[in-house]
Amino acid sequence: MSESTCDSISNSMMTTCFYCEMARCFTSRTPLNPGRTFYRCSKPKIENCEFWRWEDSSSGNSSIEVDLLKSKLEVATLKMENLRELLNANLESLNYFEVNKLRNLEAKVSKLKMLCILSFTVFVVFVVAIFK
Repeated sequence: MSESTCDSISNSMMTTCFYCEMARCFTSRTPLNPGRTFYRCSKPKIENCEFWRWEDSSSGNSSIEVDLLKSKLEVATLKMENLRELLNANLESLNYFEVNKLRNLEAKVSKLKMLCILSFTVFVVFVVAIFK
């Protein structure tokens, strides 16, 4: 933002801050409001009354701002829905991976049980054969 001479603004539209002092005029240099004029308290930031107002706020631009905010909200909503769908797809993929991992572990445990039963059977047959 930069201070502007604000020559285009008539003297009859003098703007005062909450301290009833003359507000300073600035021109916005932001991407969303390039060249747009605004007023703020003339005192340093530590002492100011935090008065701030667009120069054109009473000229009907509020409906334009509302429309801009609505379109930004729609874009944000769409992005949120896309992220939600992506998250759900990732969760389904992760769930599928975990289910397969669990199935593999169950198969390994089943094989280990069979090996234990077979080993015990061989041991019993060996002990019976020795003591006969």
